[in-house]
Amino acid sequence: MTSKQIVWSGIYYNTIEYLHLQSDVAHHIQGYITGLVNDQPLHVDYKITANLNWETTSVIIKAHDHIEKELQFTRENNKWHDKQGTVHEIFDACIDIDISLTPFTNTLAVNRLSLMIGQSREITVLYFDLPAMDVKPVKQRYTRLADRLYRYESLYSGFTAELEVDNDGLVLDYPEIWSRQWPK
Repeated sequence: MTSKQIVWSGIYYNTIEYLHLQSDVAHHIQGYITGLVNDQPLHVDYKITANLNWETTSVIIKAHDHIEKELQFTRENNKWHDKQGTVHEIFDACIDIDISLTPFTNTLAVNRLSLMIGQSREITVLYFDLPAMDVKPVKQRYTRLADRLYRYESLYSGFTAELEVDNDGLVLDYPEIWSRQWPK
C-alpha cells in the first residue's frame, strides 16, 4: 500500500487544496478545497475511487457555501448511477471525471491513457462544474509533449494548458490556475 499527501494553492481562484491518495487494490482519493470562488467562501470535500487502471468507479462531492450540496455517482458495468440509483445514459462514454476546482482529476486521465511522447487522445469526461454543481459530459484532449509535460484541451470551452506532472502523474504546475505547494 502506498500513501501520498499533496497540497495545491489555487491561483485563478483563491483556494488551497489538501489531497490524500492511498493505493492498494484500488486508488482511494480524498480532497479538501477551501477558499474564495467568485468572491464567495466555499469548502468542497470529494472522494474518488478508481481501479488500478485509473478508471473512476465512484465520486462523491460535497460543496458547502451557505448550504450543503452533494453529488454522488458510481460507475458499474459502464453505466453511471446517481445517489438514487438512476442510470444516466448520457454519461455512458465517460470513463474519467473532471472536477473544475482541482488539478487532481487530470491525473486520472494522464495515468489511464498512458500516452507515448507525441501521442494524443480525445476523451469524454463526466465534468463537475463547481460551485454550480452542474454535471455534464465534456470532450477533452490530452497530448503528451515530453516525459512529464502534457497539453490539456477542453474541446467544450476551447481552454488549453500545458501541465507539468511528477513521476506519478500528479500536477506540479498548472500555469495561472494551480501550483503545487507540497511536496515540491
